[in-house]
Amino acid sequence: MTHVVSIGTYLPPWTSGNSGKRRVKGPDEDALTMAVAAGRAADRQAQARAVVLVSRNFPLVEGGNGAVLLAALGLPGTTPVAEVLGGAPAVLDQIVAAPSGTLVIAADDNDAAVGAAAVLTGERGAELNAHARQSRSLPLVARSDDGSRHTYADPRLQREVGVRATLATLDLEGPVAAVAGVPAAQLGKAVDTSAAVEEPTTSGAGVVRAFARAVEQKLTGFVIAVEQATVSVAQLGSGEVTVARDEMAPRDLPAFKTAEGIGIPISMPAYSRAFEPKIRWEAAVFEERPGIDSAPQFPPRLRVDDSGVLADEYRLEPLPRTGTVYTHTTVRIPVPDLPSPYSLAVVQLDDSPVRVLLKVTGVPAGETTVGQEGEVVLRRIAMRSGIPDYGYAFWPGRTTEGVLA
Repeated sequence: MTHVVSIGTYLPPWTSGNSGKRRVKGPDEDALTMAVAAGRAADRQAQARAVVLVSRNFPLVEGGNGAVLLAALGLPGTTPVAEVLGGAPAVLDQIVAAPSGTLVIAADDNDAAVGAAAVLTGERGAELNAHARQSRSLPLVARSDDGSRHTYADPRLQREVGVRATLATLDLEGPVAAVAGVPAAQLGKAVDTSAAVEEPTTSGAGVVRAFARAVEQKLTGFVIAVEQATVSVAQLGSGEVTVARDEMAPRDLPAFKTAEGIGIPISMPAYSRAFEPKIRWEAAVFEERPGIDSAPQFPPRLRVDDSGVLADEYRLEPLPRTGTVYTHTTVRIPVPDLPSPYSLAVVQLDDSPVRVLLKVTGVPAGETTVGQEGEVVLRRIAMRSGIPDYGYAFWPGRTTEGVLA
């Protein structure tokens, strides 16, 4: 038996004129940054003892995404991480099999959906138990490892040979609380979907979103996750769950251009040296002695005392993730490999003497104002030599209290 304690969801703040109301990601977002946002919403106190990331859009297929994921979530590097390739059924499977204290995150970054959602399991909360599963092959949409896609568009085949034929093998009796992957109507009359909430988009995170809405409406019954002809079913019982939605009101994605040219190449030694303090968002704190105070230093760096002795021992302390714009500027000169225009801000961190220079995200370039409050969030700051380089950006106008309600 699995108990879900909390649920967190994340949607990018952007829509596009070509996508209607569907959200689109910003140029500095990917599946991993969205996964971190959802994971932090579900596990704000960083209590998880294990993490599972489910996606079909891993930024690093080789090399892995676990180190960045754990550091940005504020979890120890010793925390077990599993990266699972899959969609909605795989997400549901991972949740119902997760031991207490597991953070299961689903992230989407494709043409069908963008966004992420996460659940934290525990000793209490809503009961979610495995009920049935059937894997069948009907590759109407297929993507190979070279990125090529094949689409065999046949909605009737999907409905009749895919979804309904699979459900017929499961012999479900009882009400459906949530459906993800297809409209509830596609399930036919074999099951009772009269009260079901639905997330019809093909999306791994969709099953968690549907589950969250069912919990909020105090529904019980089957949770059904569909991907092509594969179906996974769990039984949802009663229980209290905290739902935190990191979903700002949408606005049009600003126009930007990426200048051609040779960008800044990656230096792997520099990347390795900077990784922990940069992604864990930590400052160096030295023991006081003549010439050296205990003020946090970011980025961490060595110091020299009054006697000329190099101090190279310090402890790392987490920095606040909220702050206020001290000053800002907007860069409109094209820079190779970087979308422009973009804004930079010097941010005074809350309850800290540290000021940091950060790229602005979440709002159009030039919209930032002095004194504006906001939050520090993980972003993909650049692609260097084909490697995603992650760091933090400042999202003005966004506060934890206002978003995670």
